[in-house]
Amino acid sequence: MNAPRSLQWRISLWLGLWVALLWIAAAVVTTQVLRHEIDRVFDSTLEETAQRILPLAVLDILGRESGDTSQRIATLRQHDEYFTYVVRDASGSVLLRSHRADDTIFPPFSHVGFVDTPTHRIYFDAALQGTVTIAAAEPLVHRREVANEALLGLALPLGLLVPLSLLAVWSVVRASMTTVRNLRTGIEARGSGDLSPIPAAGLPSELGPIADAVNAL
Repeated sequence: MNAPRSLQWRISLWLGLWVALLWIAAAVVTTQVLRHEIDRVFDSTLEETAQRILPLAVLDILGRESGDTSQRIATLRQHDEYFTYVVRDASGSVLLRSHRADDTIFPPFSHVGFVDTPTHRIYFDAALQGTVTIAAAEPLVHRREVANEALLGLALPLGLLVPLSLLAVWSVVRASMTTVRNLRTGIEARGSGDLSPIPAAGLPSELGPIADAVNAL
């Protein structure tokens, strides 16, 4: 594709491309930072959930009568449960679970901290010298949905700002080229019988010498 012959369009094109590239680069950096912060927030929530539930679960388990089996926590009303958990003993038997917990998604306890599975982000913690453990899980698809919604909220204004920025660049360049057009018009208006000088006052430093040279000629 040939470059535009018009200086105005060349400047507008290059400035517009650089503005668009800068916006895109800023969006990519913001996306990475946003994903990192979302992961930090959800990891903190997952860890805090486990650490709040574990002491209550220990008290409940210690207060049971001998022979009581695993208990599932009932829910007061239907709701979206983004975090599920199971409480196990040292042998891995489930002592307590949230009402929608699926035992198959929780791997055996290995250490206190985070573990990733193909489908979930899991936080492990332990009490009573490791005899009671808790695993709190969050579906990875939930994080992706939250991240995608946040990124969509970022992309929509960006999709509007880029065209507006390009329009603003073109308008500024066009306004800046007014003196060039005036100089061209002044030169065109002089014929062989009109040797009056071209007004050079107010011209930019790049155009002033051109007007002076034409007047000298």
